[in-house]
Amino acid sequence: MKNKQLSYLFAGLTILFWGTAASAFKFTLNHFSFIQLLAWASLISTLLLFLMILISGKFQELIQTPRKKIFPSVYLGLLNPFGYYFILLKAYELLPAQVAQPLNFIWPLVLVLLSVPLLGEKITYKGFIALVVSFIGVILISSEGNIANFEVKSPLGVILALSSSVIWALYWILNLRVAQLDPVIRLFLNF
Repeated sequence: MKNKQLSYLFAGLTILFWGTAASAFKFTLNHFSFIQLLAWASLISTLLLFLMILISGKFQELIQTPRKKIFPSVYLGLLNPFGYYFILLKAYELLPAQVAQPLNFIWPLVLVLLSVPLLGEKITYKGFIALVVSFIGVILISSEGNIANFEVKSPLGVILALSSSVIWALYWILNLRVAQLDPVIRLFLNF
């Protein structure tokens, strides 16, 4: 398969997996508590990442990583995946998937907003208009197109879903300041 075809295949699979994540969360939460789901997902992710480190021959690099580089990744792991998924899965437990997902997926908007005070970025007029339009889109999707009769069935669920987007955005910003490590090793240390 050519690189271009592979890139289309991987892009399609990514869209498929991300597009069905909300349904998968809701389905799984019918069978497990959000704590059980978090524990199983973390265990499986840790094992798979460790296996990737072994297969790619990076185990020695992991062992030789200085503590001053390890601890920031471990602390960031408290933010994401632990804090992020703890809050997000509870939000999915409290809200319909079609409400929780768009509220969680405002993280790119939150990332832009947090980049102003934390990274010194500037928002242009066009960027500001794009943010407003995006937030309106999230409201339309979350209200199922019925803004006049929009009713919040679980205020806690909404707060949690919105909080998860803030945590995700903060994780990405703080990750910029962490000592550079191999991406797989850094992700493994997050778990």
